[in-house]
Amino acid sequence: MIRELVQFVKDIPETVKERAIEPKTGLHILVRFDEEGNGSIVGSERYLGRKHGESSQFLKDCALRQEAAWMIDTNKCFDLPMKGLHSASPYCLAFKRESWIGGEKFPTESNKQNILERLPAYFSKSFDEKFQLSEVEKQKTIQFQNFLTSKMATLLESISNYDELDWSDYILFYREISLGKYLAFQEIYLSEGIFNTADYNIEVDGEILGTSNFYNGFNSKKLFLTHQSASFDITSRISTSDAKALAQFQIFASKKIFPNPVPIFIDTPELTQEAIKLFHKSEDQRLSHREVIIELWKRKEDIGNYYLLYFSGGAIQDFDYVAKFKYLLCDEKDKDGNSLSWTIENITDTKDKERTIKPEIKLKTVFDFERIVIRELFNNTLIRVDEKTDTISMKYFDDTDPKYYRSALYTLLLKYRKPVYDFIYKSMRTSIGRHQFEDICLAGIIDDIRNPDGKEYAIKAKLNIYFSLYQYFDKTNNQHIMPSKIESHKAELARVVDEVDLHFSSDEAYAFGAGQLIYFLLSKSEAGDRTHALLERFLQKTSHAHFNDAIANILLKYKHAISFDFKKFNTLAGEVLDYIPEKGLQELRPFLLAGYFCPNILYIKKSDSAS
Repeated sequence: MIRELVQFVKDIPETVKERAIEPKTGLHILVRFDEEGNGSIVGSERYLGRKHGESSQFLKDCALRQEAAWMIDTNKCFDLPMKGLHSASPYCLAFKRESWIGGEKFPTESNKQNILERLPAYFSKSFDEKFQLSEVEKQKTIQFQNFLTSKMATLLESISNYDELDWSDYILFYREISLGKYLAFQEIYLSEGIFNTADYNIEVDGEILGTSNFYNGFNSKKLFLTHQSASFDITSRISTSDAKALAQFQIFASKKIFPNPVPIFIDTPELTQEAIKLFHKSEDQRLSHREVIIELWKRKEDIGNYYLLYFSGGAIQDFDYVAKFKYLLCDEKDKDGNSLSWTIENITDTKDKERTIKPEIKLKTVFDFERIVIRELFNNTLIRVDEKTDTISMKYFDDTDPKYYRSALYTLLLKYRKPVYDFIYKSMRTSIGRHQFEDICLAGIIDDIRNPDGKEYAIKAKLNIYFSLYQYFDKTNNQHIMPSKIESHKAELARVVDEVDLHFSSDEAYAFGAGQLIYFLLSKSEAGDRTHALLERFLQKTSHAHFNDAIANILLKYKHAISFDFKKFNTLAGEVLDYIPEKGLQELRPFLLAGYFCPNILYIKKSDSAS
């Protein structure tokens, strides 16, 4: 992975790298010293972050100094053990407003030093011989230190923007000196600090090699974390240039200057550059990974041989190889050469707001599958669509707090969000098979049924998805869960309730009829707040005898509300209670659900059924 990331950093266009350099949110102050050593503020400006808009030239210059003076991390700053000063340079001092007077991190105990009291130790770090500061530069550094110690409090109070700072904003003081000197000091600081430890540094051909600090915790001081029987101390070393590239990568990733996830093409780095350029195509709105990869696919359908990197929360969440990206769901084409689609049929006859039956849904690409199917199956938790802007946000690697989810949905998220991500973005079509797809659909449907606030529309949508798409995940030849099967059960049920000598021809048809009967009986409840949660008692039955007892009990409860001479009901009840299935009730559960949520035969008029 290290080699790929180093190459990736090299492939990022310079114009894009420049966009990663932006000032910290807070107050930026430039200090100038005259020939007599008197300091004064020659410029100050507050940066508001995302709300700021176009930065002034002053802030752009400050941002360059800031990047050249910043610490590697808090463990390698110049303010140990307090870690409150985040610059690491004799030419800059940076800290958060909360660490200054009035802030919650400003020490009030006599045994703890405040920022002013820590300045001598901070600046003396730069006097180490390795930094090669001349005596003149050391004297100027002391001059800068004395100026800040004596003037900082009054200077801050005199700046109008100071009172408007948030506690999390930074306060940064810069010495007015050439950027070259900032960079020269940083070069030495990074050359050693960029490694995890200097204990194993060696020099080869004029370049330092050391232990990587990239996702690598060095455990030499924690014996219980070290190998006790290994014949070596370290596994490998990397060069200074590679270590710097990895450090740059972390900066760039946190600044969101490339799509996420980002493809890193192995043999065609120009495609990586093109992906990043497409991401920055619009100044107003960044393209998503979907839009970038679709554009690349249009130009070259055979896209593959790349690493896919997902970075969030300051860490790499996923890094994997993609042999070939499969944008289309179906490889087959029609007679005109157009790619075929997956189809979600409306088996439950779901209606829209105008009370008309919704049409079938065509899914042509993996992103159609994600936007429609995954969004629905996971109740808008993995995929969220902004209807106004039609933008999509995904939550595959976000932290999930169980208190915000029902237990069944939380389990589904933890169990399947990675396989779903692999299926869509890495074309790992085997990551979701028949069992996984069935588990996602049925677990979600039953959870919605149990939930008092569960909406019938969501349950029906999941049923439509389950019966319509199951065939694409079932690679066996015994595909009995298909929309056509439900249509045949509807037709068979209509004949069974109308003809005396006709009976259920299969266990699936029986289960469908049982679902229809249960819905009709439960609909007779006069409770003020009826929900589909009453169905759960039937779904839990594993014994056919107990299942029939549950139906008989509900029949006794609501028999007063059913006409004695309701022929269709009498026939359906008799057929269901008399039938003995060979298959287990759990296996037949999908057809029971389909029968329950499909239009009920006992409420359909002859004229409707005829049409």
